[in-house]
Amino acid sequence: MTGMVLSREQIDAATSDKDHLLIIAPPGCGKTEVLAHRAAHQIGMLARNQRVLALTFTKRARSNLEDRLRTVLGNSRARRQVVVRNLHGFATEVVLAHGRTISLNMETLKLPTTTTMRRAMEQAGGGSNIYDAERILSEIKRGPLSDIEVLTAVRQYPASAARDLAEEVERIRQEANQLHYDDLLRHAQRLLRIPAVAQLYQAHFGAVLVDEFQDLSMQQLELAMLSCSSRQTFAGDPLQGIYSWAGAAPIEVEAHIRKICGEPVRLHESYRSSPRVLETVNSISELVAPGSSLISAQPDRWPGGGCSATLEFQDRAAEAESLYRLALEVSKRHPESSIGIISRAAWRREDIDRMFTQQTEMPVRRWELAIDDPRIVALIKATIAALPRGTRIPEARLAVLDTVDPADVDTRELVEDAFDTLEQSGANTAQAAVNSIRVTDPTRTIGPGVHVLNAHTGKGQQFDWVFLLGLEEGHIPTKRNSTGMALAEEQRVLLVMLSRARHGVVVTRVHTMEGLYGPYQPKPSRWWSDIQSNSSSIAEIEAHLASTASP
Repeated sequence: MTGMVLSREQIDAATSDKDHLLIIAPPGCGKTEVLAHRAAHQIGMLARNQRVLALTFTKRARSNLEDRLRTVLGNSRARRQVVVRNLHGFATEVVLAHGRTISLNMETLKLPTTTTMRRAMEQAGGGSNIYDAERILSEIKRGPLSDIEVLTAVRQYPASAARDLAEEVERIRQEANQLHYDDLLRHAQRLLRIPAVAQLYQAHFGAVLVDEFQDLSMQQLELAMLSCSSRQTFAGDPLQGIYSWAGAAPIEVEAHIRKICGEPVRLHESYRSSPRVLETVNSISELVAPGSSLISAQPDRWPGGGCSATLEFQDRAAEAESLYRLALEVSKRHPESSIGIISRAAWRREDIDRMFTQQTEMPVRRWELAIDDPRIVALIKATIAALPRGTRIPEARLAVLDTVDPADVDTRELVEDAFDTLEQSGANTAQAAVNSIRVTDPTRTIGPGVHVLNAHTGKGQQFDWVFLLGLEEGHIPTKRNSTGMALAEEQRVLLVMLSRARHGVVVTRVHTMEGLYGPYQPKPSRWWSDIQSNSSSIAEIEAHLASTASP
């Protein structure tokens, strides 16, 4: 949303007098706006010196909500009365504040990044057993177990090379006093189960808002509920639940929340997508849950009603070339447009990546690279500018990390990843290395140009145009997730990707691909024929662009 005027259904959600509230907010229905106004409403009910706690999943979601809170409340009031954290950041703060209560050695404790465990597995020579070993540890650490109990639980798994690897990595972790990412949640849960610790947080926070409840694990739900017991608001959309592989339990979580909150408040109007895009989104949404279609809140706002297209290409090379030319046309006709090129898996994007990273006619951001994150780049540039001339990259890395809150594990990881890239630049000094980075606007999460990303990275984001690649069996859905609950989640992944689009969405498939044994003909995705669109050729899209371009 761009304005501050809420609709009737949004006002009802933001100002509900219920102490415990569930908001079903499909993509584009103004969830972040509603949460910001809900926070403002809850502030009026706080006791003296209390604050509102808002919990998100990602750093980007946290930034988006902070931006909206500043708009609704003003900078000073937002900073003073609302605390916004992502879940792992909040868990880290709990552990750092109270870790001694559960006998953690805080003097030498090492905080993790999301890749700390994977690197430990690789150093232990895990090879093909890494995936199963990670799964074992992840499953065990979804409960409030002590370190001794974790090792005991590992040993109770059936004997296998993966179990032995999990045990070795966990033993080394404990001896080194190094936390892994899942340990943050586990220890925070242990701490908040101690009544005296929980009461400290419940006295400090008079309301809690939880974004994207469908992505919660039962452990994360408990963290949120133990942090504040008086007023709890959960917002999200069960049809956007695509993180079961990471421990999310959308069915169990929603059932538990409904017991507390009762019937939800539902949002039905989309402010994000054009009528044409919504037709495409709704065609899949109705497959996932009949009756879930959205309506356009402002149908006359979109030139030409927007655009949707399904395109078929002979092979991936032809697809990449055609989409490159189409992106150029979009940028030419509408220079401020953002174009998200989204695939389910990175391998399906390889031809696209080569095509776009070699060109210089449009800005291109690769979302998997921290060095392309505008806020991380701005932080690095600002810190290095204050360092002595000639500072080397390793010293600059430490200087930047010193500016980051130790509890902000996500930002620390992005900084580390960015400096890993800078180390490969061949530059002699940190200043020379950052001079090669493209200048981007850190106040704009999504700027004009092309953005290349995968499905899960794009969740919560929006682009003027979305090019969704690879509606073929084996990619959407993947071979691994072709039956049962996993297949249902793949359908939701497709819905998430489509619903990132604002003005236009283009969905593609190819007739021929290269495999291990030569060319083969992939079957169209089982959902290809269900997708509704109003165009089936590049020429039709170009005609739409020409008709909607400014004079």
